[in-house]
Amino acid sequence: MIKKFHTKHLIIILYVLAGLLLAFSIVPFLFQYVAAAGSFKEVVYAFSSHRILMALWLSLLSAFITAIISILLGVPLAYLFAMKEFKGKALIETLSVDVPQTFPPVAEGMIFLTMLGPKSLLHINLAFTFTALIIAKVFICAPFVVSFTTRKFREIKKTGINLTARSLGANPFQVFLTIFLPLSLKDIGAGTALCWSRAMGELGGSLLFAGVIVNKTEIIPTFIATQARTLTQGALAATILVTTASTIALVSFKKLSS
Repeated sequence: MIKKFHTKHLIIILYVLAGLLLAFSIVPFLFQYVAAAGSFKEVVYAFSSHRILMALWLSLLSAFITAIISILLGVPLAYLFAMKEFKGKALIETLSVDVPQTFPPVAEGMIFLTMLGPKSLLHINLAFTFTALIIAKVFICAPFVVSFTTRKFREIKKTGINLTARSLGANPFQVFLTIFLPLSLKDIGAGTALCWSRAMGELGGSLLFAGVIVNKTEIIPTFIATQARTLTQGALAATILVTTASTIALVSFKKLSS
């Protein structure tokens, strides 16, 4: 009886701990709308600001380009990691997939600024351009596509279905096109959704390497960063735009893939 009593209370503690993290995750997201309601007219007016709308357009455009590049380059890389064995594979996969996802974005921006900036040893200067914006985002975001797709490709490989197709006369590219890709569409989509959402919110690398040039490289995150010191209504409006867009994208994908 005493044991059941203790167990019952322990499970309640478990749920309370879960609830604390749940509240910690959701309340800040909802609070932005509460804050906007307090100055509704000013926030609505900020939505019509040309600077904010241009920053939103550049954010969306760069995020979509990042997602497309990540698919075009990430899916083949995932296939390579899943199918081929070679020396140093674990290190290379870690450096190209795991490290960028945990890399300090500001450090990434500094590296690209040194490598492809005004004082580049390669004599290539792409700093403070839209191209720099894409480079910074692809480096951070493409690994999401690679990691999701690699995991699925490895699962398919374990079933041996690719070997069956090869024994029936299919060449490697036909196996990739007719087996690996169709069976991995949901996983590629999941990685792409996270890639796009992460690209919408990327700040550190973009801030240093692409800069904050209005109507050229200024995106919503960098706009927020420059306006946050004074807590302007424009910064709040921009925050609502980027968080809502990312949330809608992720929720929509989950519904379509379920």
